[in-house]
Amino acid sequence: MPTMRTARFLTLGAALRYRGGTQMWAWALHRLTGLGVLAFLILHVVDTALVIYRPDLYDAMLATYRHPIFRVGEYLIFLSVLYHAANGLRIVVQDFWTPLMRHRKALLAASTAVVVAAALPIAWVMLGPVLGLREEPGAARHRERCLREPTAPACVAPTAKARTASPETGR
Repeated sequence: MPTMRTARFLTLGAALRYRGGTQMWAWALHRLTGLGVLAFLILHVVDTALVIYRPDLYDAMLATYRHPIFRVGEYLIFLSVLYHAANGLRIVVQDFWTPLMRHRKALLAASTAVVVAAALPIAWVMLGPVLGLREEPGAARHRERCLREPTAPACVAPTAKARTASPETGR
């Protein structure tokens, strides 16, 4: 049995064998998803500020975010928010209704079931287009609009936009 002094030098294998059980893993995942959501929010604020300060860089960032790796990352952010919210509600329920502490494993199973039940259909919506299994939401509506209004800003090719820019304003 390691002492408190040597406990910080445990190997990864020893840490993974720790007997804290599912509650400990739920705690660790809650902290990790919280940090992930915080990192996303900071990135989102900085990225959105680019609209004002560097519109060209903002457009480049949006194009980058359309890459499949970022689309998978977007789904992981969704899962993080969903897990963090469901687990947070579980913690609130346990804290305010202490008799339910006897059922903490069942509450953890219920919050996990909520996450899995919501994650599967959302995976179809968010990852289906990346995997080529379905169209992007709104793609058919976009095509119809471009047929009706070929000069709409969303329908004009980027090179055509550059050619029609005003020399005075650059827009």
